[in-house]
Amino acid sequence: MLQFMVEQLNEQLSLHGTIVDVILRSDQSLVEEEEIREVILTFTEAEDEGKPVATIHLFELAEENSCEVEVEVEYPGAQSAELTSHLWEQAKRLVPEISLTEKRRFLEPKKPAQETRTLDFHFVVEQPLTEEELQQFTSTLERFSADLGKLVRMA
Repeated sequence: MLQFMVEQLNEQLSLHGTIVDVILRSDQSLVEEEEIREVILTFTEAEDEGKPVATIHLFELAEENSCEVEVEVEYPGAQSAELTSHLWEQAKRLVPEISLTEKRRFLEPKKPAQETRTLDFHFVVEQPLTEEELQQFTSTLERFSADLGKLVRMA
């Protein structure tokens, strides 16, 4: 399922930006006899520094023959509370379940060294088995890719 998802996302996301990195991660639990496989895609509009970057985590859910998609879009740099609120409102129109996290890193009191805002959301897709399911699956990925393309263009 992961390979299929990567192929489909590569095709869809290339219409809206650039995948700049693909990582396959495999973790073996020391406590349970379980292996967790994950693919991490890094997506952006352009490879310019200071531009928003999306990290897409794909987790295979083997027992359900499905895949969980977790997305984080990071916006670097300082921004006023009003602009951050506007960014979140715009994002919620695209993805109603989206959440916002703000992070400030200080090296000295009252002097932030790093500021970022991260929008994140997730959803699950199932392996399509019929032609109708394939059409629905393709439609979901097309909408996701278009929305993600818009999210990485917001600032």
